[in-house]
Amino acid sequence: MTGASERYLRLTKLAQRAFAHGRPERALSLFTAAEDEAKRAGDRELSDRAFCNRCVVLLELDRLDGAIGELKTVLMRARDPFTAWMAAYYTAQVYESEGNIARALAYARRASEQAETCGERRARKGSANLHGVLALRDSHFGEAADHFRVALQLAGEDGDDEINLAVARDNLGYCLMCTGQVEEGTALCRDAAAALESLGTRQLLPEVYQDLCYGALQQGAFDEARGWGEMALPLAREYGHPTVARNTLMLLADAAMDLEDEGASEGYLQALAEHYPDFRGMKSFLRAFNVRDVINLKA
Repeated sequence: MTGASERYLRLTKLAQRAFAHGRPERALSLFTAAEDEAKRAGDRELSDRAFCNRCVVLLELDRLDGAIGELKTVLMRARDPFTAWMAAYYTAQVYESEGNIARALAYARRASEQAETCGERRARKGSANLHGVLALRDSHFGEAADHFRVALQLAGEDGDDEINLAVARDNLGYCLMCTGQVEEGTALCRDAAAALESLGTRQLLPEVYQDLCYGALQQGAFDEARGWGEMALPLAREYGHPTVARNTLMLLADAAMDLEDEGASEGYLQALAEHYPDFRGMKSFLRAFNVRDVINLKA
């Protein structure tokens, strides 16, 4: 082992330790030094790996957007599958942060391919969840469900945090609802709600209750749907989830109209109108269309 590679490994280990102990700026400095050391040694593969390690910290610091050009270059030239995975994975995250979900999903697919090639468990698990989330947001529900299943299996085997497992179950459950497997999807969302309730994680419950409202509507259980929606709405407002509040109002209005409860439907639509101040015909539009058949609650 050369002196340069020994120093590179020492700097990398110190950077990883600093990052694990909540010192991202220190970690960034050390990863940068490791990258410089690899460049001095003329080892492009090591410098690319150090750059991708640095991107982990840049993501934490919300400063990754400036690195996207180099990430793409690394992805094109990397011979090491794990380095290629990191480059694709973080490129996907940059595009996600910019709101370009279609482009983010394209790179998430590349990352999934590289994760399978390198066989690294952390790469497979990270890609499975990111790929699932992005496919879900882009309304590729079957594709998303496949990856959430993998993510749940790997996370369960690793004994991951119960909160993360509950969120993944809810996401999978919603995907199944959107592909006609409503009963199975609802069961997963109920499990997720029970887990989050037992853990006292109230801030994550609005979205799960929203999904259960949607599932009940799909099954024609309109009173049950209103029950879930009325649980979701105040929590969404309390914890500042305007998208969940808006979606829930749409679902509640749908349920009230199906129940022929004109007073309730008018109340929900009036509250919903506050989310669309420039859409004068919003109430008429929602009365004419069954919105639960056309919206993606997770988009």
